[in-house]
Amino acid sequence: MSKPSLAKLLKHGIDPNALSFEDAGERRTLLCLAIEEAVKLDNDLAKVDLLLESRADPNRRSETGSFPLMLAARHSNVKLARKLFQAKAEVNQQDTKLVTSLHTAVHQDSAQMVQLLLMHKANVNVQDQVGQSPVFFAASTTVIAVLLDAKADLHHLNKKGQSALHLAAHNGRHEAVVYLTDHEFLQESVDLQDERGRSPLHLAAAQGHQLKMHNGQTPMTLADKKDTDLALYIYTRM
Repeated sequence: MSKPSLAKLLKHGIDPNALSFEDAGERRTLLCLAIEEAVKLDNDLAKVDLLLESRADPNRRSETGSFPLMLAARHSNVKLARKLFQAKAEVNQQDTKLVTSLHTAVHQDSAQMVQLLLMHKANVNVQDQVGQSPVFFAASTTVIAVLLDAKADLHHLNKKGQSALHLAAHNGRHEAVVYLTDHEFLQESVDLQDERGRSPLHLAAAQGHQLKMHNGQTPMTLADKKDTDLALYIYTRM
């Protein structure tokens, strides 16, 4: 829909918070539709501006669970996020899995978006449905440093008894592993075992080396043989 067409509909009384004509459970708000269209095409936010001027609710979720600020974070669109904050977007809104825009921005490794959200009082230690705070998804030293400055709790464990270091190791985030293990107050996390008895070393060595594990080799053996740089690095920090 073009901007003139949308403007005409709004002028004739269409609800700016109306849902799209899609299958039940998949319907999106007009604002979310405008955002998704803008980020896919040319980042022209004219229709977003028009809807916000018409008092579209910046916090209304689509039936898919998405909401405007999360979409801005997902696409690292700081300009859009600023517009939404001007319209009173709720920074700590969560989706159906309790994921916030800050979780999403950290996952996207967007330091600028993370800083903007924190400036608007995003909860740095908010947990998703499995007990993971935003720092669990950090990949770069830049983003981790921003979170630490905001008092992120690196000792927090998720519902599986895992720390941020466990997830960094499991997902092969070498930069995050190096940064986290270089902090003296996190040295005990190197040996910490989750509910299944796995340390960050186990997870780093097992990732991508499952066939060797089936042949009877242990994560420690893999690390000793330097089959994985990440596992070896964690091993040297123990």
